[in-house]
Amino acid sequence: MHASIIIVTRNRADDLRLTLDAMRALDIPDGCEAELLVVDNGSTDHTPEVVKNSAIPAIPVRYIVESKPGLSHGRNRGIAESTGQIILFTDDDVRPPAGWLAGMCEPILDGKADAVAGGVKIAPDLLRPWMTPMHRSWLASSEWLERGKPQSMVGANMVFSRDVLARVPGFDTELGAGALGSGEESLFSSQLLAAGCRIADRLDLCMEHHFQASRLTRASWLDSAVKLGISHAYRGHHWEHWGCRFGRSKVMLAALKLSTWRSRYLKSVPQEGCSEQELKLVYHCAMVRRHFQERGKTRKYEKHGLVKRAFA
Repeated sequence: MHASIIIVTRNRADDLRLTLDAMRALDIPDGCEAELLVVDNGSTDHTPEVVKNSAIPAIPVRYIVESKPGLSHGRNRGIAESTGQIILFTDDDVRPPAGWLAGMCEPILDGKADAVAGGVKIAPDLLRPWMTPMHRSWLASSEWLERGKPQSMVGANMVFSRDVLARVPGFDTELGAGALGSGEESLFSSQLLAAGCRIADRLDLCMEHHFQASRLTRASWLDSAVKLGISHAYRGHHWEHWGCRFGRSKVMLAALKLSTWRSRYLKSVPQEGCSEQELKLVYHCAMVRRHFQERGKTRKYEKHGLVKRAFA
């Protein structure tokens, strides 16, 4: 087995150091040849030194710079630079279980899957009593994924065979962090399924997610809602080929609903957390507005297409 682990990072050197330290505890199966690629997507902190000083038994670490901003550019660069037949993606702020490498590759090696959705759980110190399943899913928790037949993968723990790239060549660079903000791994997963690929799950192999506490602030939640909304609108127009379902009146109505809800129910503004209802309204408002802007543009995919169109 030859496997490539890919982590894309930007200005999170201290988080990355802890993740690389945790990788040292991975069990390396007999006969496994593995590499770890750290793709630096424009860091200005001490990320290069962290990677240079890392040492993981039996797993050489390679440092790669991708100057084009955006998580999807970083992921695609990692794919291009990798040599493994199996490609494992995770984040720069996680802690893997010891059996992660072998367990995530097993369904592919056994011929039962082309890709594998792994589990992600929030670190205990970052859980809050007010969190709903929706809140946790927005923080990359995998609890919403369907066991037995997942329809998507979470970027912090997803694996696929290099063979799938002949059908779905990579991640859409207009989606994801550093671009529209979200949706790149869900579109990639949907494209895999449209291509006839099989996605298995190993939700029992959970990455523990140690994201920065700033993601729990109200401002961060609202920002996430907007990014999810505009990313969904992009997917809806260009990949799903929505019709003209959102005219100017729908845009105005969505904004009115949000304003009315806030005037009626938002009596105080918390520093941490955000109402699920408000997030849904902000998401919907952003999605409707963005789709209204996108609807006249030339579609970038055939309906449910696997390859993005190239425009001169």
